Parts: sequence; C-alpha cells; structure tokens
Amino acid sequence: MSVWIFLVRVAGEKETYYYDIDKALETLPKRTIYQGQGRITSIEVGDIVYFYECDPVKAIGWKCRVLSVKVPYEKTADIDESEFEHGKSERDDYYIKVTALAKYDGESRFKLSLSELHKNGLKPKTIRAPFRPQGELLSYINSIKPSVKYDD
Repeated sequence: MSVWIFLVRVAGEKETYYYDIDKALETLPKRTIYQGQGRITSIEVGDIVYFYECDPVKAIGWKCRVLSVKVPYEKTADIDESEFEHGKSERDDYYIKVTALAKYDGESRFKLSLSELHKNGLKPKTIRAPFRPQGELLSYINSIKPSVKYDD
C-alpha cells in the first residue's frame, strides 16, 4: 500500500475552475468521488490518498482510500458530481475512485497546513502534482488525529 498526496483546487478569487471537495465528500453517498489520475500509473486499489486543498485553504483536508484505478471518464457517470464542480476543467484520460476515511478540520487541518507540512519534512515550496510523502513528512501526517473518522 502506498500513500499519496493529491491536490484539489477549491474556491478562490483567481480560480476559473474549482471543486467543492468538502461538500462533495460530506453529501455524496458513501462519501465517494472520482479524482483525475493524471500521469500516475503506480497507484493501486487500497492506496491512501490525502487531498491537499489549494489556495485559499492550503492544507490537507481529507484522507481517502482508493477503490478503483484507471477508470475512463465515460465510466464515471455513476456518481453525479456536477453540483460540486464550478467552471470548466480539462478532462483526464483516467480517474481514480476514492472514499473518505477521515476529515481534517479546525485544529487538525491547521496542523496539516502548508506551513506546518514544511516544518515537518515537506521539501518543495508548493504542492503541484500527486506525490508520495515519505519519511518525516509521512510520519507527521499519520500522527495527526482527524476531526471525523469514518468507518471503512
């Protein structure tokens, strides 16, 4: 099992496209969504994905488990996410299907903010693409207790 950090664009004054991941995972059945897989080919069913929310949040907000990989866009219609997508986005060739395991809010989200992640092993200045946290950073992320934990 691998652990990943994916970014998600949330509402901000400069965003022409954003996704309301908080509302989606709080309201969709089984707290399940699709996320563009991008160029990641080594992600597998059972992997853990943390969602880092871009400006203005700049923090990890969700921990999810991967249910499916390499899902073609045409096969993502089983979940209607249209009310959570704002603006137009380029479509990925493939998607991963994930379900929420935990939500980080308030103090726990602050502990997973960009500045706190930098203090605890994050090397790049910003989070741009999906990557696998390792070492100190992964240990730190795993040490933060979520605000809400969902049953598997």
